Amino acid sequence: MQILLINIFIEKNFFIKCIFFQVFILFNIKKYILLLSRFYQIETGKKYLKKCFETSNFYKKSKTLNKPKVSIIIPIFNCENSIKFSISSIQNQRLKEIEIILVNDFSKDNSKYIIENMQKYERRIFLINNNKNMGTLYSRNIGAMLAKGKYIFALDHDDMFLNDYIIQKIYKIAEINDYDIIGFKTIYVNKNLLYDEPFIKDKNDKIVIQPKLKFLSFRNAESHIWGKCIKNEIYKRAISLMGIKRSNTYLCYSEDEVILFMIFSIAKIYRYIPNFGLFHFVSKNSASFKLSRNHKIFARLFYADLIFDLTSDNFFEKKFALHILIGVKNYIKKRFHINKANKKYLKYLIKKMDNCSFISKINKDYLKNNFYS
Repeated sequence: MQILLINIFIEKNFFIKCIFFQVFILFNIKKYILLLSRFYQIETGKKYLKKCFETSNFYKKSKTLNKPKVSIIIPIFNCENSIKFSISSIQNQRLKEIEIILVNDFSKDNSKYIIENMQKYERRIFLINNNKNMGTLYSRNIGAMLAKGKYIFALDHDDMFLNDYIIQKIYKIAEINDYDIIGFKTIYVNKNLLYDEPFIKDKNDKIVIQPKLKFLSFRNAESHIWGKCIKNEIYKRAISLMGIKRSNTYLCYSEDEVILFMIFSIAKIYRYIPNFGLFHFVSKNSASFKLSRNHKIFARLFYADLIFDLTSDNFFEKKFALHILIGVKNYIKKRFHINKANKKYLKYLIKKMDNCSFISKINKDYLKNNFYS
């Protein structure tokens, strides 16, 4: 009897092991296919970028556009070493009906003269010059308001498209399905390190943005403006909803989250394309790394204030703004003292949230305890 039980146990375990082994093999096959796909796309991207680095590509002649299909907005500030490569990665795209809107945020290097020289050959380039340094949020918004294309891509001055077909592919998908937002994968380049982040963390291809839970849809998406194609009318409505005063605010940190939250508050549906389409360079020499800590704190306070004012009156969205504020307070508590302007702004927001009927007493007490502790 004991031998029979032992044999049954062994057979059952063998069966279980076989199932686990099959699952393990299938999982690893999928993993290796994804790795090979990633490797192939990166290697293809390197070849494409090598082509974009060739000097002969910088001065290609192009025709004047009457009706662009896509607008690409690039705020520029002291980027003489990178901007021509970014533009070259756009010039070599298969889709040619692209306008390139560059907003010069009062650069002090040769960026303006490099672009003006390229304009002699590349007629799709439009240069806007700010009379003073206005910040990334303002510059990007000005470019978007002047955009004529049906869809908008927003890039940083050192971003480069990874292949020559990505814009054409996204444009066709957007046109056929009438999506408000399309996201695609971005390769982040930090020295010799390459890593990527998906646009949608739950990996669903198509997501309907629920009216009552817009902030959850926003939080499930990567909060950077690059790596996305946004319908022109949606982008412009988001800027209008922000208002002139907020749109003119000097902001070079968290500005992506600010405008994207506004876009998500209007958009109804977006789509994720599991293709690598962009190289985004993470550099300690970039403007966001050089900003003072107080400017970064102001940006987060501004973000919380905007969400609190412009979201609908329900508990979940107001609570989202409250948690951003608490995060700022915890950051301050751990790091250093803030300047008087930010301290005044923080107190103002605490009082505003304390007077809101949509925030529960428990959350109000939690906020006060965090603030005054």
